[in-house]
Amino acid sequence: MLIKLNKIQISRIRRIALTTAFSLSIGVTGMSAHAHTPHDMVLAFAASPNYANDKTMFMANIGAYTGWRYDEILRSTDGGLTWTDIPNGINHPYELSTLRVSPKFSTDQTVFAGFQGRAGVYRSTNRGDSWESYNTGLAASNLIVKKMEVAESSTGHVLFFADANGALFRRPSANANWVQVLDKTNKVTVIAISPDYATDNTLVIASNTGDLRKSTNGGNDWTNMGNPTGTIIHDIAIAPGGASEIFLATPSFGIFYSNDGGITFINKGNNLPNEAINNIAISPNYAIDRTVFCTSLTQSVFKSTDQGNNWTLFNSGAKVTQQTALLNEMTDLQISRTYSTDKTIFLPIFDGLFISRNGGTTWLQRQTRMGLMTGLALSTSFDSDQDMIATTYVGRGIAISANGGTTWSTSGWPNPIGRKMNFFDSQVVRNPNGSRTVVSATSGGIGNSVDFGESWVVNHVPRFLAIDPDPVTFTVLAASPNFANDKEIYLGTRFHGVIQTKDAGKTLRLQHGVPLTHPITSVVVSPNYANDRTAFAATRAGQVWRTQDGGDTFLRVGASSIVSIGWAGQRYTWIAVSPRFATDNLVIVGTNNGIYRSTNRGNTWTKETHASVGLNAVIQQVEFSPNFGTTDRNIFVNVRGKGLFRANLNGGGAVTASQNITLSLLENENIQFTEFQISPTYAVDSTILGAARKNIYKSTNGGLTWAVAGFPDN
Repeated sequence: MLIKLNKIQISRIRRIALTTAFSLSIGVTGMSAHAHTPHDMVLAFAASPNYANDKTMFMANIGAYTGWRYDEILRSTDGGLTWTDIPNGINHPYELSTLRVSPKFSTDQTVFAGFQGRAGVYRSTNRGDSWESYNTGLAASNLIVKKMEVAESSTGHVLFFADANGALFRRPSANANWVQVLDKTNKVTVIAISPDYATDNTLVIASNTGDLRKSTNGGNDWTNMGNPTGTIIHDIAIAPGGASEIFLATPSFGIFYSNDGGITFINKGNNLPNEAINNIAISPNYAIDRTVFCTSLTQSVFKSTDQGNNWTLFNSGAKVTQQTALLNEMTDLQISRTYSTDKTIFLPIFDGLFISRNGGTTWLQRQTRMGLMTGLALSTSFDSDQDMIATTYVGRGIAISANGGTTWSTSGWPNPIGRKMNFFDSQVVRNPNGSRTVVSATSGGIGNSVDFGESWVVNHVPRFLAIDPDPVTFTVLAASPNFANDKEIYLGTRFHGVIQTKDAGKTLRLQHGVPLTHPITSVVVSPNYANDRTAFAATRAGQVWRTQDGGDTFLRVGASSIVSIGWAGQRYTWIAVSPRFATDNLVIVGTNNGIYRSTNRGNTWTKETHASVGLNAVIQQVEFSPNFGTTDRNIFVNVRGKGLFRANLNGGGAVTASQNITLSLLENENIQFTEFQISPTYAVDSTILGAARKNIYKSTNGGLTWAVAGFPDN
């Protein structure tokens, strides 16, 4: 168990952009004002109570670096040097709010995850290898978890959480149901549990107005302690030793302290800055070392070795990124339960995860996103040449392989300053004469290559200052099938909507109609684009847009019939167009509420009802088989927390049967593909490739068996 005090809810970066369309000539892109690379914002964190020996930690971070990826729960068993994604069973679209580890983790292997949306609490009893819903006894209105803490009991553990309404719930490890111990009128915002709960059964809560309540019998009865600070409370810490010493972190008056169990409080805080204190944590060895830590709005970490009377700043190196509200920058502070031997402190915040192993004197940052794969693209003649491309985030940029992914080299994309670059997508286009063109983009450049990435023609991307001051960040792209002649590319962005070029990136225009307030998660061009001029784009808000005039206008389709789960869910949307679109007019849209199909080019839509990919299926990606309409009628659907399905469609586009072709990967190795690609020559080689964080997995028998193909960022 960790001594955990407060976790201020991280809010999403909200960017509101103008909707004016521009057509601009290319200029040189300047550097971003933010030096926060790689983006590694921590949503939730927990460490093993036996961290000194097992070096195990769990972290949840924002998965939006690809523009459409869902939040991840990661596990490290080596103190943060390496991280493993553990998605098995996380099968809903909601954002994470908190993680907690059982105090008896060494024997019960139990981890808990709380969610901002109506997913409630999930539990794992095998170190996160698989997850299950843990919500028996809760109503739908109680399934938004704002705060969660776990206490050690004489028989196991007791889990407490506060919901979005401010009610408090309790569930001992031996119980089959949750029980409400405080109703929503109490407006609980902070929960603190005594380190000695197994003997004193004490917890303290704060309301949204700063009023305190205390229970000494596990939440059955409560004593109203009033509002001792005259303001709200950001955090509470109870010291070991009978729950007599209590510390309060406030936004206006620093730290308040009680040595009589909360009857009276005095103000403490010599040497603390004149700004809000938002986190406070107490050494498990407090009875001997009298050590307390805290953070302020802009500085971290302060340490006191005299019960909080005097404080010294030990600079953690964490930065105020200016990419979120100030209160969300320094969001958490935790101390290892084995602090007396390992001296470890954890600072999981918006700028990343920082760790000190010597009581706060020095710090190091643990990265979870260096060199991650963001996309795959395969040669149009993959069966014979085995050429493929992988894009990476804060890695080698574009990596190329000539042997099906076994070995990799860095592409020839110009990078004169030698920095690690962020790429999110590439595409290989087969030209009419049989040659290949690779198209890709990064912040500041759109490029194409006719020698499969050995050299590139790159056109620089200007800033659209009237839309957003930061450089354009591309998330997805789709080139015209006739690129050799028309040079057209549609590019999705984070904050600039859809950008189109008709000259391979020399000039750009922002698309009319597509909103600029939501990241673009998918773009796709009709295989008959030269004739029908049709392309689709989807947003992270669950919207689908279509042009039928080559990008001159975009109109929303399916506004009333494509229904995503509401505001608390991540509504990443994916679009796939049939290879026989010219004749079957079939479009498939993957949402956080299953897949939808249209058999009339997007004019009307029907909800899929098949259990595997229909209701409650959170879709990450949909692709048609290259043989669709000839030798098969298959689509491939990547479902969050469940794996990759191969589904057969009837003549009307409805799913008639499906098979999970990565179930063994998910259950045995916790592998969920970030992106998958089907070989363009699938009829010959039956090959599918999937990117999973860092490794590429390959099947040459249509998904029956899989093997690791390689790692592009070596």
